[in-house]
Amino acid sequence: GRSVQHARPDADRTDPMSPPDVIIIGAGIAGASLAWQLAGSCNVLLLEQEDSPSHHSTGRSAAIMTPYAGAELMQAASLASRAFLAAPPEGFSEAPLLSRRGVLRLTDEAGAGSLARVCHSGQSLGRPLRLLDRAELLAQGLPLTAKAVMGLWDDEPCDIDVDALHQGFLRGAQRRGARMLTRHAVTAMTRRGGVWKVETPAGTYDAPLVVNAAGAFASRIGKLAGALPLTIHPKRRTIAVVPVPTGSDMAHWPLIADTEVSFYIKPEGKTLMVCPSDETPAEAGDVFPEELDIAIAIDRMQQWLDIPVQRVQHSWAGLRSFFDDKDPVAGFDPLAEGLFWYAGQGGFGVQSAPALSRAAAAILLGQPVPQTLGDAGLTHARLSPQRLEPAFT
Repeated sequence: GRSVQHARPDADRTDPMSPPDVIIIGAGIAGASLAWQLAGSCNVLLLEQEDSPSHHSTGRSAAIMTPYAGAELMQAASLASRAFLAAPPEGFSEAPLLSRRGVLRLTDEAGAGSLARVCHSGQSLGRPLRLLDRAELLAQGLPLTAKAVMGLWDDEPCDIDVDALHQGFLRGAQRRGARMLTRHAVTAMTRRGGVWKVETPAGTYDAPLVVNAAGAFASRIGKLAGALPLTIHPKRRTIAVVPVPTGSDMAHWPLIADTEVSFYIKPEGKTLMVCPSDETPAEAGDVFPEELDIAIAIDRMQQWLDIPVQRVQHSWAGLRSFFDDKDPVAGFDPLAEGLFWYAGQGGFGVQSAPALSRAAAAILLGQPVPQTLGDAGLTHARLSPQRLEPAFT
């Protein structure tokens, strides 16, 4: 794949106006965090197709850290990112990145035994889990329907200040010399003499290495580069925002879901976010909520919680993008020299960004992945795009 160190051995990486060593396509949380890791070691140029780098998935996050969610490598990266999120480097953010929230999963009589086993298993691993019976749940002020008889409280999940995290990565990268250009959609890519020529309507840019951090658009970028035909699957996720009923105090509530997480709600000031946990296949691009999904979200919530909904204040939809095995990819493409894949975080890109970007940066720079990350499974081999195309392993 040719690491940065071998791409331009004589380049002056202290001059931000010298030609970039690396072009990162996509300035969402993936591209921004990787730029932050790389800047200072090499000259970085971020190309973002939208007016804002948080237009798509990053700007439409539910803003919750649930580190035990997702596929195996996503969990590993999320767990390894907790320390950074709890105590970011000096000057990274003016405000804390995390605030206490917690998650409560409700069950009926049929699921009580299963939920108890989940609690016991988690406690054996040191997780802060506890069971609450119906009386204890009612004592919390929750307007339960008759269906809810038990809850599993997880004290670990936190709210994430997504904008502060994203801007911390972008500002930090730019302080170290990285540049970002918005409204620069990539339309063509060619490689000659060891250098990529990346074309946009606003200009053409050259660099020996290109990172495909385009999220839902990653397959499209890979095709432009003649890379492995990896298919990323964008899936729509819907959020409806409803007013908190007059006289109700829900600000202190945890995120609440059922055991299957077929829905969840999360307080946001004087409103509730309600989600049907949909994963509807969609095309890469702007997506919009559908009335049926909003109705399903409210119905699922009201099966467990007696919360009247008079109106939907507003709603939105975002994309969560997955590869076939639902784990991320970070590695050089075997067909397109100098192209590095960094995509497929599947809705967990925000909470996993600190650790996953560190592993990706090490691979890109031709360095060993830090041992703690490697021990957690974030290795070159397991993150490689070639794992998804057995013929090239």
